Amino acid sequence: MLTERLCKACRSFASIHPVGPCDTCGRHLPVDAGVCRPCRKQATLIAGPANKTTVDVSVAAVTGHQLRFLIGHPGRIRHGHADAPGRTAAPRAVRARPRWIQLLLFDIPRDLSRVSAQLPPVDAGLAERLQAEAGKLAELRGWSPRTLSLTQRGLRILAAVHGPGEPVRASTVRQLTARNMPFPHIIDVLAAVGVLDDDRPDTLALWLDEQLAGLPDQIRAELDTWLGIRRNGGPRRRPRSRRTIVRDVYSIRTFLADAGNRYSTLRQVTRDDIARWLASRPGPSRPQDASTLRSLFGTLKAERLIFANPARGIRVGRRNPSVPVPLPAHLLTAIADAAGNDPALRAVVALVGVHALLPGQIRHLRTDQIDLPALRLDPEGIDRPLDEFTADAIRRYLDFRDTRWPATASPYLLVTRKTAHTGEPVSRFWMNRLFRNLPVTTEQLRDDRIVEEALAGRADPLHLAAVFGFGPRTGLRYAQAACPGPLPDSPVSAEEPARRRYPPGRS
Repeated sequence: MLTERLCKACRSFASIHPVGPCDTCGRHLPVDAGVCRPCRKQATLIAGPANKTTVDVSVAAVTGHQLRFLIGHPGRIRHGHADAPGRTAAPRAVRARPRWIQLLLFDIPRDLSRVSAQLPPVDAGLAERLQAEAGKLAELRGWSPRTLSLTQRGLRILAAVHGPGEPVRASTVRQLTARNMPFPHIIDVLAAVGVLDDDRPDTLALWLDEQLAGLPDQIRAELDTWLGIRRNGGPRRRPRSRRTIVRDVYSIRTFLADAGNRYSTLRQVTRDDIARWLASRPGPSRPQDASTLRSLFGTLKAERLIFANPARGIRVGRRNPSVPVPLPAHLLTAIADAAGNDPALRAVVALVGVHALLPGQIRHLRTDQIDLPALRLDPEGIDRPLDEFTADAIRRYLDFRDTRWPATASPYLLVTRKTAHTGEPVSRFWMNRLFRNLPVTTEQLRDDRIVEEALAGRADPLHLAAVFGFGPRTGLRYAQAACPGPLPDSPVSAEEPARRRYPPGRS
């Protein structure tokens, strides 16, 4: 069992020779006549036992050195030596980055249970950069002094066991959660410095592997191409959200299982196969299933993985949209009573019930998009006046936010315990939980507001589109829900032929 960092011969060599640059390998080690002992030993190994006196020390620069076990921390080696009287040691060259990195012989998980934050860092430069970046992020995002202290302590522990140029794995950082150290904050600091190796498992990829298990290899390769473009985007294609990808796979997984049992590649799928499968699907999900298949085969055709698109030209009936209806008075009273004691719910109800904002718009609404003195609201570039009820709800929530999280620097209006100091918007789950015990949903409350505006504005779809920022088709849907039958002031009656509704020469 090794108990010393160097063997006895190396210790003896280091005690009688000064440290200097080796003429063969260029490292700063104890040298004799300009050559270190590892290079001499490598040269004698190459020369063989019969040529001990005729040794070419330059061969070590070509053949390398024997691997050795490093006892201790890399980068903390200091060779002590006894200088001869009157001899001055050669000055040590200073380099910003090391020319070599100690390679790992065994890639095993690090155990941080016995590592203390009081240990000196292996790379002092890296430790300084980590501490400086932690202070910068703490000031930018409003971390509390305790959060900053725990983050810096975790960074000191990591700096004590990672050498120069060695990335820090996220799985290693995860061990610090047992000591109540903030994992997300430490990850953000490491990512900002550029030393993070994010080895956390891709949960979506694991889920896809589970759902698509058992398919032929060729079909799985074709699906991977489609899913890769859905996840990461491509030329003239934007990446889709995780929720959309999960919905698409759920939509066609039975079709893929049937195709995998009969075919070895999606090139063999015919138009009749798609039509037969769509005919067996439930009516409400059939339009979404057909859309997903068109996306799949359209992408494969664009990537030249199939010869023809079997889903091209297949049409199914559109899904009947829900009819927006106004809410009864007792439900609106129940919402008002519930929002009276919750500042966050009151602000959300005001933004939905007065301005008909979507939940995603509310989650990403920033404080710089709200002008309380001028009573203006500008979500996603739609400048609109801010009524006094909504302004009062926002003021109350801002007072609650300043009391609950006085040091937060989040740019978003709504914050939670997890997002107050991370700079991220609130989650969709948090929004849904606000309305969990209410008799209506955000969609129903939004529909009630738009129908009310349609009744007040004589059911003009263009007016609704301009006020709420959606398209004319959506405005027509709400206008027809407010006034069933022909629209008011329409010059054409319901009995008049449809061909007279358009000017001559247009279809």
